[in-house]
Amino acid sequence: MAAFRLVAGNIMLEKDKRLRKSRDFALLSQKGRVVYGSLFTLRFRQSEEATKVGFVASTKVFKRAADRNRAKRRLRAALRDLEAEWPKKYDLLFITKRDVITANYSDIKKQVQKSFAKIPEAMKRPPKKRKPRAKKKSSIVYKDVER
Repeated sequence: MAAFRLVAGNIMLEKDKRLRKSRDFALLSQKGRVVYGSLFTLRFRQSEEATKVGFVASTKVFKRAADRNRAKRRLRAALRDLEAEWPKKYDLLFITKRDVITANYSDIKKQVQKSFAKIPEAMKRPPKKRKPRAKKKSSIVYKDVER
C-alpha cells in the first residue's frame, strides 16, 4: 500500500503513516536517537507499528508560515520518491534547517538517503540523556513509558 495519496489536487501522506499525537513527538524528542545532517536533523526510535513520519519546521528558524510549509513540503516530496527505502518499524521526525528551502531537490534526496543509512549505526550507540523541558510532572516526558 502506498503511503501517499492524492487529495484535492495535493499529494498527502496517508494518515496511518503520519506522526499525529503530541505524545509521539514528545517521546521522540526525549527518548529518540538522532542523526544530524546539513538540511535537517532526524530523530527516530523503534516502533512495533509501521513506519510513521513527522515534520517540524520551527518559527525560530522560519519566521514566515509560507517558508515553514515549503520546507515540510520539500522534505515530504523527497520521502515520497524514497518510500521503498524507508526503514521498517520506526518513528521518524525530520526537524528542518534553514538550508532545506534553497537546496536542490537531488541534494535533499541524497541527504535523506544518507540519514537512513546512518540509522543502524546510531542504534548501536546508547541514546543521549536529555533533560525534560516540560513544566508539569504529569507530562509524558517525565514518565518512563516505552511503547
